[in-house]
Amino acid sequence: MKIFFAVVGLLLAFVAQAQSLYVEQLEASSVDDKTLQQAHKQIKQHKIIKLKANIFVPPFHKQLPVKVAAKKEFCNNCHLSPPHRKDERKRSFLNMHSRYISCQTCHFQPQGVQLEYRWLSFDEEKSGETEKRIAPFYKNQPVTIFSEHELARKIEQEWKTEATLPRAKLKAKLHAPLSEKGPECLACHDSKKPLLDLSALGYSDKEIKKLQQHAIPRFFSRFKKEDKRLRMTDLLR
Repeated sequence: MKIFFAVVGLLLAFVAQAQSLYVEQLEASSVDDKTLQQAHKQIKQHKIIKLKANIFVPPFHKQLPVKVAAKKEFCNNCHLSPPHRKDERKRSFLNMHSRYISCQTCHFQPQGVQLEYRWLSFDEEKSGETEKRIAPFYKNQPVTIFSEHELARKIEQEWKTEATLPRAKLKAKLHAPLSEKGPECLACHDSKKPLLDLSALGYSDKEIKKLQQHAIPRFFSRFKKEDKRLRMTDLLR
């Protein structure tokens, strides 16, 4: 009997350890009245965006179809893919990054926690050629959860059945561990304390140098004010 309880205890400890850090922080998070009111307002003002299919635009360059990953991040249960729309200056570049970087790589930056970044498979099969994205890990467990996760399914069902105010509380709580604004471009595209360890991710020295000295991140870093006009000639500076 003692052996049985010892085994059960080890299993429970393993389950607790294997839980995503995002899920842990979500369960521990609280929502103040101001955040709740803001979330309630956003839900009431939200309009469903209908994407038009089969739109033909003559391409200037040859365009290849975008490969869709088999697994969908939990974020994409609500957010469109590609997700970035607000920042008209950078959204094309941000959406390009979302093809190979998970949402929480940029939007999950907990204080006092050392995260590790690895390639995470977004395919059903783990063998052969897979669709991978850079994702945060904590204690060897991925922070990112997918739409088939038990928590994701539970929240999806609650969202369908709950009224507006409970939805607002749910929305605010889901976003409590996250930051709306991601890191600046130079957080990764710079050699001084970069967010990502590109060498550990498998990039060669030549590739790292190109990424850290890329002209476009430095181009964007010059525009401190949101209303300042972009001039492509600034790329030459």
